[in-house]
Amino acid sequence: MLSSEIKKLSSDILSEIVSLRRTIHKEPELGFKEFKTSTLVANYLNSLGLKVNKGIAGTGVIGLLEGKSPGKTIAIRADMDALPITEETDLPYASSIPGVMHACGHDVHTSIVLGTANILSKFKNQIKGNIKFIFQPGEEGLGGAKKMIDEGALENPKVDAIIALHIAPNCKTGQISICSGPVMASPSEFTIEIKGRGGHAAEPQKTIDPIIIGTNIINLFQTIVSRNKDPLKSAVLSVTSFQAGNAFNIIPSNAYIKGTVRTFDPLLDDEIYKRMHSIISSVTGAMGAEYSFNYRKSYPPVINNKEIVDIIVKASSKIIGKENLILNKQASMLAEDFSYYSNEVPGALFNLGCSAPSWTHFENLHSSKLVVDENCIATGMEIFSQTVMDFFENNIS
Repeated sequence: MLSSEIKKLSSDILSEIVSLRRTIHKEPELGFKEFKTSTLVANYLNSLGLKVNKGIAGTGVIGLLEGKSPGKTIAIRADMDALPITEETDLPYASSIPGVMHACGHDVHTSIVLGTANILSKFKNQIKGNIKFIFQPGEEGLGGAKKMIDEGALENPKVDAIIALHIAPNCKTGQISICSGPVMASPSEFTIEIKGRGGHAAEPQKTIDPIIIGTNIINLFQTIVSRNKDPLKSAVLSVTSFQAGNAFNIIPSNAYIKGTVRTFDPLLDDEIYKRMHSIISSVTGAMGAEYSFNYRKSYPPVINNKEIVDIIVKASSKIIGKENLILNKQASMLAEDFSYYSNEVPGALFNLGCSAPSWTHFENLHSSKLVVDENCIATGMEIFSQTVMDFFENNIS
């Protein structure tokens, strides 16, 4: 039985892949600076006998496994970059780089795809087609996926389908969650500078106070989602930074506001932007201040292809059993640049449980205290491997 063979191969290499993961975790690198990580990835893929292409989008790597005969091509994507966070765990392989940490699990993603390449290389003579292993830089807000695509990651050979995973601390190891349709939102980022007139705190009548103006703007922003948006459509508007002044007795001249907007609908994103701009203009105008407003749209939303989701679900049921499949009906307001790939070819991303069944507490993604149950690596490798083999068997396009 294929699933049993996959599990046996996974078990045989698990300690090796865990060791690779710990090496990557200990030496994290920020987006587009993944030099050591990409070298490790390329060397490992070379050792498996794959065709390796390096230097895509700077530090990206692609490994190509060619089957015994021509056919369709499926890609598996991993992201390699870390976050600018100081790790606060007592792990023996904790980050050795001050201020940099794999707090979003990209070290796990990378190691899982390396392990999957190892397993699938054993089935080379049974594969009618190709498998691309895409290791991209700069997922964390930097759009590395788009740069990879622009430099031909989905061509030569042309990719017919793509899959990916993301660790999920809110699920237990041995579980996955997945659904078709919208699964992750499109994030936009905004910055506002309020240009008032500073002065002595004892004489506020002589100033144009940017703190009062900023406070009013932020309060009115809260009405956009609750009172201006169609309640049947999902959106989030979060202010995440408000900075102004640094003294007890001085009203500052300027205040700065930052935040994010998350939606699944580009038209709704446009509506929110217009409403924000109207509020900023009205409040600053009424109080005699000036402003600058920068609104930057980022990734498109992740939309999972139903056909690819179906094959992942069927493959996963062979590996972990139907009882461990969480078929989500609720999308997440998190964002992922995997959306660039799935906009080009049919694709799907699933969430991989990474909290040990015995754990009563977990830290979430982007936490300085994030700890991952490394047993999830086996689950990820096995589901990826089974999905790919089923893809070729069923000739999914």
